[in-house]
Amino acid sequence: MKMSAFEDFVAIISKTQPMQELLRNLREEPARILSSICKEYEATSKAVPDHHLPFAGYFTEVSIKALLSAGLITTETGGMLSLYQYKPTELGLEHYKKMLNEKNA
Repeated sequence: MKMSAFEDFVAIISKTQPMQELLRNLREEPARILSSICKEYEATSKAVPDHHLPFAGYFTEVSIKALLSAGLITTETGGMLSLYQYKPTELGLEHYKKMLNEKNA
């Protein structure tokens, strides 16, 4: 089956180093955000304010939406200094601990 002009274009740019890095960051950012939320939550037993998250920008926003959609975190209305606060779900904590164990193995 012949590729469309758009599919051909995507195939070409997908092979470039900047696009490979972008795709890698897009896959890894949710894990970094989940780890940050879980680590602070385990230390404090409190919801994590949005301004405590280590990254800012579009990837963080998309990552948070993905984590919420996957049921790995929940959100609450923020406090004095934040718009939102986040808590890991049991499933989120489970995945965090598995990734942490693999990293430490």
